[in-house]
Amino acid sequence: MAMRVLAGVALLVAATAGPTAEGAAGPVPRTRHVGPHGEYPSVQAAADAARPGDTVAIEPGTYPGGLTVRHGGAPGRPIRFTGIGGTAVLSGAGGLAIGGHGWLEFTGVTVAGSTGFGVYAEGAHDLVFTRFGVDGSRDGGLVLVGTRRVRVTNCDIRGTNSRGTSADHEALSIASGSSDVEVSGCRVHNNGEEGIDVKYNAAARVKIHHNVVTGNRGPNIYVDSSSTVDVYANVVSGTREATKAGIGLAVEDYSETRLLSDVRVFDNLSTGNTQAGLSLWVESTGTMRNLEIVNNTFAGNGRGSVLVDADRFAGKNTLRNNVFGDGPVDAGPFAADHNLAGDPGFADPAHGDYHLVAGSAAINTGSPEHAPAFDLDGVARPAGAGFDIGAYERSRP
Repeated sequence: MAMRVLAGVALLVAATAGPTAEGAAGPVPRTRHVGPHGEYPSVQAAADAARPGDTVAIEPGTYPGGLTVRHGGAPGRPIRFTGIGGTAVLSGAGGLAIGGHGWLEFTGVTVAGSTGFGVYAEGAHDLVFTRFGVDGSRDGGLVLVGTRRVRVTNCDIRGTNSRGTSADHEALSIASGSSDVEVSGCRVHNNGEEGIDVKYNAAARVKIHHNVVTGNRGPNIYVDSSSTVDVYANVVSGTREATKAGIGLAVEDYSETRLLSDVRVFDNLSTGNTQAGLSLWVESTGTMRNLEIVNNTFAGNGRGSVLVDADRFAGKNTLRNNVFGDGPVDAGPFAADHNLAGDPGFADPAHGDYHLVAGSAAINTGSPEHAPAFDLDGVARPAGAGFDIGAYERSRP
């Protein structure tokens, strides 16, 4: 009799186990729906229930209470938070708190009205933000501290740092040991502090490109005491504070290394900023090493194209193929060549068009050395008989 009972149990186990409950790599991913037509009334409830590989699908609407992530995904099996059919807005005092979790993706989601940070991650890793928004926060907007492997694409960050200069962090902060971060195709605008800030990262490996960063207190893009950073093909304009440049390279006293190193700035348009188009600034003492500022266009800035206020330089520092639309620049410690001071023949600067017109002295007169392969529009260089000077390439008719 005992043998028959054991056999029956074995048959029951065999019948209830299998691929419908468990895949070869773990539980079968599922979609957890949030909203009036979903199974979960709140994003928080769905997030708490989600497991690696799951998708939290959020109907359009506003969901109060913010979101605190309590566990992450797994390699190859991220947890995805996705707005379906429109933008899902997470509102509330706490914003989006990621903590130290990883393998998380956020698409079509906006965080609004936080009384602290919009998004805060510390010690996190493997994060993706796509068509993501931050709409208002008292402190920083999207803040990454000691966080690795992050992609931020086609995002909109506005109205952050409403506490002003007493706010913690910036609109988009890549800070304190963060690395391998890429920010592209984003609009970062009308924030109360810096726009995009890369700070205190000894081996950053950060790329900031094809963004529009405008109307911030400034600088719009700021690299402070970090190494291995590329800033390219961005349009930066309209800083509001008189001492803030469109693009700032700096060493502040908070830095432990007091070193800014291996930073490349190319194919950017920096215009209409209250201070310079680009500034180099050291708060008290620090070293700047191996800087390349190549094929940028600076014009219409309050204090000239480039302003150098730094004390120590090392390595090879290059200033090449730039249009200094605001007049001559004191190159200081830079090896400078093939730059053009003054209006080279802009198409329509009054309406923000800084492409080169036919016959411009900047056409075909640049140096090929370290020139970028593409211009701000994605046009391959050289398009004519030689490389053009400035952010835009144009072949001679």
